[in-house]
Amino acid sequence: MASADRTFDVAIVGAGVVGLALAEAWLVRNPKDSVVILDKESDIAMHASGRNSGVLHAGFYYAPDSLKAQLTRQGNEQLRAFCARMGVPVRETGKVVVTKGPAELPTLQMLYERGVANG
Repeated sequence: MASADRTFDVAIVGAGVVGLALAEAWLVRNPKDSVVILDKESDIAMHASGRNSGVLHAGFYYAPDSLKAQLTRQGNEQLRAFCARMGVPVRETGKVVVTKGPAELPTLQMLYERGVANG
């Protein structure tokens, strides 16, 4: 646990997969720096969020011209390339989106169109 009267060169919020990877990458490049990792949990990697679940998000919830759609596309491409370089298989299983009834069909159609537009 970090002392309240200490200072650090870098502070990272989140002791999950991404936060720990960032801390390691920083220290590899800057071994003399001191890094503190802050998290609401009492220990590291206490739970995984949907953001770190290993899922390549389809991006169909985002408007095609939005930054989120652009970053989702780029992130998917970069993660696939990284996995290929590291010899980690990527399972392309697809995603199933369903409605509760006919009233939701227009929303389902919109999601489909966004998915196509977002690549």
